[in-house]
Amino acid sequence: MGFLAALIYWLIVALWAGIFATVCVAYARNPKTFGTVRLLLTVLLIDTFRNIFENTYFGLYFGALYGFLPHAIVDTLGQPTLLIVPKILNVVAACVVLGLLLLRWLPMAAREREQTVQAMLQAGADLQQEMEEQRRLFEVSVDLLLLIDHDRRLRRVSESARALLGRSPQDMIGQPATVFLDAASVPRAEIMLQTARSGVAVHDFEADCRHSGGHLVPMAFSGVWSPEARRFFVIGRDRSERRAVEARLDHIAHFDVLTGLPNRASLTRDLDDALAEGDGAAAALAVAILDLNRLKDINDTLGHQTGDLLIAAAARRLESMAGPRMRLYRFGGDEFVFLLTEPGAATTITETFAAVLRQMEAAYDLDGHHLFIGASLGLALAPDHGLTAEEVLASADLALYEAKASDVRRVCLFTPELRKRAVVRQDLETQLRRACARGEFELYYQPQVRLSDGAIVGAEALLRWRHPERGLLLPAEFIEALSRSPAALDISTWILKTACATAADWRAKDLPPLRMGVNLFPAQMHCGTLVDDVEQALAASALDPSCLELEITENIALGLDEDLTRALLALRERGVGLALDDFGTGYASLSYLMRYPLTRLKLDRSFVSNLSDSASSEDTAIVRSIVGMAHNLRLSVVAEGVETQEQADFLRRRACEEAQGFLFARPLTRGAFEALLASSGQAERRRLP
Repeated sequence: MGFLAALIYWLIVALWAGIFATVCVAYARNPKTFGTVRLLLTVLLIDTFRNIFENTYFGLYFGALYGFLPHAIVDTLGQPTLLIVPKILNVVAACVVLGLLLLRWLPMAAREREQTVQAMLQAGADLQQEMEEQRRLFEVSVDLLLLIDHDRRLRRVSESARALLGRSPQDMIGQPATVFLDAASVPRAEIMLQTARSGVAVHDFEADCRHSGGHLVPMAFSGVWSPEARRFFVIGRDRSERRAVEARLDHIAHFDVLTGLPNRASLTRDLDDALAEGDGAAAALAVAILDLNRLKDINDTLGHQTGDLLIAAAARRLESMAGPRMRLYRFGGDEFVFLLTEPGAATTITETFAAVLRQMEAAYDLDGHHLFIGASLGLALAPDHGLTAEEVLASADLALYEAKASDVRRVCLFTPELRKRAVVRQDLETQLRRACARGEFELYYQPQVRLSDGAIVGAEALLRWRHPERGLLLPAEFIEALSRSPAALDISTWILKTACATAADWRAKDLPPLRMGVNLFPAQMHCGTLVDDVEQALAASALDPSCLELEITENIALGLDEDLTRALLALRERGVGLALDDFGTGYASLSYLMRYPLTRLKLDRSFVSNLSDSASSEDTAIVRSIVGMAHNLRLSVVAEGVETQEQADFLRRRACEEAQGFLFARPLTRGAFEALLASSGQAERRRLP
């Protein structure tokens, strides 16, 4: 019995030690414990120390009393003065705990209660504000906000439904979520809701909604499913304006702004579709590319605004001529395209478009101007001339190129020969670029002779191509392709500099003085740097400007604008001569002779070939007229292509100052011309007294 009494005290000590350890661990884990919890922990610690002290005391006392510990402990702990200590400790602990409860716990509990009440009030206010914001959001949102329950019925609808759908939100609540959708959109909407129900958010699902007025409203919906609320949250945005913008952009992408006709993109799409639907029969489709003539001249002389009016008027005229199976497109610039389905025989198509070209020649009265233009047309048939849109259009374009090259307003039907020529042209252009890079071009010089005494007074620089396989090529075999090539400007600049350097070198060698004639390319006339190029060539060679003569053809003169005219005037003021080449073969009017600062006319060889004393008056009338007119305008005349002495004598008697041709010399290399010039100079010196 004594052992059990002692063990109870020690068990109580162990329990309170465990409580103390638990409190310490709890504090270590959360040292920021505050408020009532901290107070209770303090009370618990006080009581723990009291219990441990008291039960340790009595555990030692009774353990010694019953013989488990030394008996001397009984004598010590059994003294009355020590026995009262645990009781005093109990009284002190009770007072401390009571004080803590009265002084700390009750005020703290009141404050915490007040704080709890305030927190609850604040949470309620926040919840009320959130509910108010949600209500206002549903009232003022321009988008359609929907709450849909798990049965897919509308539980809440924003006020925007009135403006978007012409429907009252109250009338929609309780109805199926798809009640306002167009029937064609309902199946897809069901799939959208099912997808959202599976946990996948849906974005920009497009559907057509039925307005109460009967028309459709395109909308895009986004939505999610909330498992906690068992609701679908859906937002719908009106796409009417965006669709209108998309429609406008699509119209701009597929229709020409100026004429309102379908454009190149529409043509390619329609042609692809038509070819895909064909059954492979011959001439199932016909494509005709029509090009307006002289539009550039009208833009240059009357301005692009008048040119645009002309294009629009031409489009209206072409539309009026389009048949029931004929669609018209604007291909770009001054080109239009006809697409014919089931066109019939090639001869019939050609006759149809020949009639179109005849009607295009009628006058246009635009902005106070009475204008005439013509047109050229290239025609291709599918599948004979191509199986794809690209092939058919390329064939028609080649036919158009041929029609324009003939200088006759006509319809040209594609033939395989045209593609072969195009391949040759492309190959020639490639070779020209390579020739430019490799320096395969050379200059030959043909003397210009004064008819009165036979003296060489000038030289015309003529381009030759030393082809690595074909040998020396004359300009007739490549000059047209070179004029269109990007290399034209580089070659023309090289010709100018080389010719000036050659003329300066001859003067430095004390050879008879002469002028150097250089033919200008169209690229030089329109690049805007003609004056600078000439100045650089003269400066690099130190050649006197009076020794240089620039030659322009009548066709180039037709395209001269005010800027180019000023450039020619500036060159003439520097002393550079200006000659009009091949006069009489182009379309230049006589007014050009007075408009431009010319110094010389070059009479074309076609007028010289029939000259003789026995020639009829009709054959010689033009030559006499041109020479007389030139002299009246104070211009010198050089006759080209003189091959017989009879032609030279005739020209001399008609006061033609100079001539060039095979009678005097063929075009010569620089060395050969230099030798000829030296020999003529020696002969001239021998004739001097």
